[in-house]
Amino acid sequence: MLTKKDIFNTLKSIGLKSNDSIMIHSSLKAIGEIEFGATGLINALKEYFYDGTIMMPSHTWSFMNKDLDVLDLEQENSCVGVLPNIALRMGFIRSFHPTHSIVLYGKNIDYIKYDDNQKTPVSATSCFGMLHTINAKILFLGASLIKNTFIHSIEEKYNVPNRLSEHTYKFYSKKGDIIKEYNMKKHYSTLNPHLSEHYIKLEEPMIELGIASYFKFGNANSIIVDAKKCYDFTCMLLEKDLHIFDDLKLIDKSLYKK
Repeated sequence: MLTKKDIFNTLKSIGLKSNDSIMIHSSLKAIGEIEFGATGLINALKEYFYDGTIMMPSHTWSFMNKDLDVLDLEQENSCVGVLPNIALRMGFIRSFHPTHSIVLYGKNIDYIKYDDNQKTPVSATSCFGMLHTINAKILFLGASLIKNTFIHSIEEKYNVPNRLSEHTYKFYSKKGDIIKEYNMKKHYSTLNPHLSEHYIKLEEPMIELGIASYFKFGNANSIIVDAKKCYDFTCMLLEKDLHIFDDLKLIDKSLYKK
């Protein structure tokens, strides 16, 4: 069983401090049994990062598909894992983004405003797109790098073709009495309906270069990624080959090895 002491020891062993900003992608099934369950995990994270900021994706892209769809941010669950849904009942707040919202707890509450008035799923100025500006660490707890939503934002920065729908959708996000209108494109590619599967090709070079490292979290094989280093590396790759994520072909080492 993963205890609070285990969680603290693991976070310390991978270099995380109480004032860090972290984005967590997770699989509770992969982690295994946790002391006091998912609520115990969230309470341990809140206690450890008492001076920092904890974020998780609370995406709803799987069912926000038609013009005039309305997302009730206080009622609709995330389609990308159980943990953010539980976090919402434990003091986390949720950004207004209709398809790629995040939940957040900690000092940097104003950070969620980056998701206001977005026109694409994960722009360079969205909550995900700004992770590198706050030196965030991205944790994949039993999740692989195909879940690395951050890479979408870097591709959007470079206007990589064949990534967004031609149609601009009209969505609404609702939280209490507040309703916001969004006119935005959705992720779409003729190459792969789940193009983020190609992001797995970043794992080997990022481990090799020290941008990411492996660790164990409970039963889960996990990865920690430095958002700023990941951003710089991915930008460099895209400047050399704009289509580098169009397929699963391994990244040529000549692109990053001198």
